[in-house]
Amino acid sequence: MNFWRYVFSFLYTRNWHNGEMELSRPRLALFASALFLFTLALVFISILQAPIEYRIK
Repeated sequence: MNFWRYVFSFLYTRNWHNGEMELSRPRLALFASALFLFTLALVFISILQAPIEYRIK
């Protein structure tokens, strides 16, 4: 078992026919969407934390 398969073992399910672990597409899609939403939240937080400059004419 390689390092990445060990770290991301929650993405794998056991195949009932041959007993081998294989990548689960629904779990991979949920993980990718959660990772995307987390990244999007960090971008929004960094934008909202930026200071606002007001210019009076």
